[in-house]
Amino acid sequence: MIELEPSYDHKQYEQKWYRHSLENKFFGAPVDSQKVPYTILMPPPNVTSQLHMGHGLGYSIQDLFIRWKRMKGFNACWLPGTDHAGIATQMMVEKDLEKEGTTRRELGREKFFQRLVEWKEKYGGIILEQFKTMGFSCDWDRLAYTMDPKLSEAVRYVFVELFKEGLIYRGERLVNWDTVLQTAISDDEVESKEIQGILYYYRYPIEGTDEFIPIATTRPETMLGDTAVAVNPEDERFKHLIGKQVRLPFVDRLIPIIADEYVKSEFGTGAVKITPAHDPNDFEIGKRHKLPFINIMTPTGTMADNTPAPFRGLDRFVARKEVIKQMKALGLFDEEKSYKTTVPHSERSKTIIEPRLSLQWFVSMKQLAEPAAEAARGGELQFHPESWKKTYLYWLDNIQDWCISRQLWWGHRIPIWYCSDCPEVTTGLEDPTQCAHCGSKKIRQDEDVLDTWFSSWLWPLSPFGWPSEGLKTKEVEYFNPTDVLVTAPEIIFLWVARMVMVNLKFKQRLPFKHVYFNATVCDKQGRKFSKTLGNGIDPLEVVDKHGADAVRFTAISLAPLGGRVRMDIEDFENGSRFVNKIWNAARLVFQHLDAGQKLPSLKGLQLTLAEKWLLNRLREATEKMDRHLENFRVNDAVEELHHFIWGAFCDWGLECAKTDLALPAGHKDKERALSVLVYVLDGALRLAHPVMPFVSEELWQKLPQHPDWGARPASICIAAFPEVKNIPSFEEEARQWKTVQDIVSGIRSVRAQMGLPPKQELPAHIRIDESMARTVAEAEEWIKRLAKADKVVSGPQVGRPGQSLSAVGKGFEVYLPVQGLIDVEKERKRLSTEEQRLQKILDGILGKLNNTSFVERAPEEVLFQTRAQKTNMEEQLSAIRTNLKALAD
Repeated sequence: MIELEPSYDHKQYEQKWYRHSLENKFFGAPVDSQKVPYTILMPPPNVTSQLHMGHGLGYSIQDLFIRWKRMKGFNACWLPGTDHAGIATQMMVEKDLEKEGTTRRELGREKFFQRLVEWKEKYGGIILEQFKTMGFSCDWDRLAYTMDPKLSEAVRYVFVELFKEGLIYRGERLVNWDTVLQTAISDDEVESKEIQGILYYYRYPIEGTDEFIPIATTRPETMLGDTAVAVNPEDERFKHLIGKQVRLPFVDRLIPIIADEYVKSEFGTGAVKITPAHDPNDFEIGKRHKLPFINIMTPTGTMADNTPAPFRGLDRFVARKEVIKQMKALGLFDEEKSYKTTVPHSERSKTIIEPRLSLQWFVSMKQLAEPAAEAARGGELQFHPESWKKTYLYWLDNIQDWCISRQLWWGHRIPIWYCSDCPEVTTGLEDPTQCAHCGSKKIRQDEDVLDTWFSSWLWPLSPFGWPSEGLKTKEVEYFNPTDVLVTAPEIIFLWVARMVMVNLKFKQRLPFKHVYFNATVCDKQGRKFSKTLGNGIDPLEVVDKHGADAVRFTAISLAPLGGRVRMDIEDFENGSRFVNKIWNAARLVFQHLDAGQKLPSLKGLQLTLAEKWLLNRLREATEKMDRHLENFRVNDAVEELHHFIWGAFCDWGLECAKTDLALPAGHKDKERALSVLVYVLDGALRLAHPVMPFVSEELWQKLPQHPDWGARPASICIAAFPEVKNIPSFEEEARQWKTVQDIVSGIRSVRAQMGLPPKQELPAHIRIDESMARTVAEAEEWIKRLAKADKVVSGPQVGRPGQSLSAVGKGFEVYLPVQGLIDVEKERKRLSTEEQRLQKILDGILGKLNNTSFVERAPEEVLFQTRAQKTNMEEQLSAIRTNLKALAD
């Protein structure tokens, strides 16, 4: 007998089998012209990151795809890596320096950079080790890092090429400015928070008149940089003022009153102060009306030297109070109102973002965006769910130039050198020693570094050696384009679209064919997991308690395509129960097997109806899982796996086999039953492996080899995924057995409603259509044993006994005499109550379907579900009324 512990202990097996896979290089994917590649790029987590449930879900889905395709014979390459995370990593090291009583500037750029490298070497691989705990089957020999020398060469190459084409330029633009970190930051590093702010109301005097124009603003300190007041051209209150000028208090500057359709007459006073250097909307208005751009703040968020003395040098929020104080003194302040508004904050420093005019490096995006948009419009690039295509196109069609410079010391330093003797700049693949234009050796490199995303957008290219080995490397040509990108929807612009743009630019093809967007992980109240709310789930804690298989299964099973995953720590109990169900099912089979036992081929065996159904069900589950995964319906694939193993194999397959398994060793019926069970269990473990790699590996290694599965490799992870064409087909027999199942299930349902003890037997009278009469007659022993029936009477002419309850199915009715077994009056009352409840539900459904407005506006899917509910309610009501009538006889 093959021994298995009474329960599955994940800690005993997970690391053992993961080491086994690594030692044998099962996850490796060298270039092989004889095999078709299937490639997924791991979205590189920040080197500062720790594993969270978003990683747990997204990367489990990637591993599911990779393991599935590997088992289907593809050269499956899942490329892992990390991102150097400019701001996040620099902040970590600066905190360490603060504890030491020093700063990066005191340390100097070279020594500070070395400290960053040392920090990364010490802490940067933590998340990758956590990925291994989850069982992720990456090609670890290909581990890439965005600041690896080879990847850095690609960054330099792309910068130089785009600069030569004029697509990279330097200019003054409004950026998200972090006054604490003193750098521009990208949109993904900005989080909007709703706060209770104040709307301040005051007036500007109109030059040459006694009139004033009323203003409402949440940021009065920026008035010192105002260069206009704007009103809506259709606003009758202000039409006569358009073209006049106001005298700006404190700075004594005349600014025009302009008309712009952007202004909403109903908001505030209907007149808006325009500060082009400190507000993104004002920036656009300033460009349209050719207004001056006046920057009134320093990088630290204090008022600059070009502001009047009372405000100069004040922090922006202190200056806000001072402006209001001085406006009151001038008699120009009217009132202030509490105002709920959304304010951008820096994700890293937590400070309020200051929109600030700044001299930065930019990539001109329109030329790059057009082919990226066309690829989506033409269907070459596909999104899952497709609804994200609209979002992707909207962004590309309205794209702004990309600010790529960051005022940091950690990252790829911008490869631009300024000349002291001429106004030109120099760049190149190698660091220059002199100005390329005048020959002067007085050159200095730009102090800024590139936005982290500038290296990340090259992820489909740079980890494969491009372009250092030439523009056509063996690796790039083999693995690019990749197959599917699995990522979060919030970086559709920052990363997904940019990878498409750069790959089309330099390789004239897409970087991937499909983009799968993860569902957003939320708590049961629908709130995103966040540190602030403290509602997150630590996947490592759950892995420690339940095991990686349970975490992976639970997370994927809850994740519909798109949308949100409502997750609670208790949900993982379901995954744990399923893993143990598989373990216990295998344990039952193993009790009747010897290690290395030779099993007969299924070919030529006289299989029972139940066995043929089980084999056909394996075939059906294989087809459905393949179809769901091909269509990126990962949770549907996992749900089918659950239905097959728990419902088909455990609840029916094993139950039906128990009589034969009880026979003596060597008995032909027992050998036949074991051959079927081992064959199906082997197939089930193969289906389960991409989702649950550890329990499937441990059981598969112990399972005797079945001759119909062919030669067995060293690991299930490189074994063949089941193929429909290779699994015996018994569709007609499966339909026949389905009727037997429905009869048994119907009897069980009635027994449960009656509250009969499990061992209480009772006769079953089955009226069956002529076409199925023989099948049911031959299945009499099955029905007796599985439905606890002491007698079965079946046939087309079977009548209904008095005082009996019934179960109705397609082509049959089952009658169970209950006289003397239940309290008939009590059962009548229960059925009457249930009848009223169901009738109320049906009335509500009919009300919807009779409502013309609902029928015309409801989506087709909703209408289909509502009509299906109507049919279901009507069938249930019919059965109850039939039973009520029978109990009255």
